[in-house]
Amino acid sequence: MGMQKCFECKKEFESKSNARFPRKYCLKCSAKKKKLWENQWKVKFEDLDD
Repeated sequence: MGMQKCFECKKEFESKSNARFPRKYCLKCSAKKKKLWENQWKVKFEDLDD
């Protein structure tokens, strides 16, 4: 386990040092980014032009 700094919130978190794809974000920021990514396709009715 190694300590890394989150790119988003700048807090330090533990991650596997021998992971295939090393983490860039802590679990909290990662969950937030995942939620935004999953909801990006949703378009509101108000956003559409007539």
